[in-house]
Amino acid sequence: MSIVEDELAEFHRFAEEKLRAGDAASLDELFDLWRIEHPAPDEAADVDAAIREGLADLEAGRYRPADEVTAELRAKYGIPRQ
Repeated sequence: MSIVEDELAEFHRFAEEKLRAGDAASLDELFDLWRIEHPAPDEAADVDAAIREGLADLEAGRYRPADEVTAELRAKYGIPRQ
């Protein structure tokens, strides 16, 4: 089997599992879930780099409390507090 055929067979198994579990209602949703769980190598590298950068920021004290950021975004976009 070629790599494409192997990937297609793996996607088929993945899709059947997600459909049985009720985790997706369309082909678009299945593909989105697949891409999340099976990112392309360059996408995975980007995510890894972003995580490393975020952890370095935390260790260096470059962060703001979530409630402060949330309040700022609510004010900026006129989102009421729930």
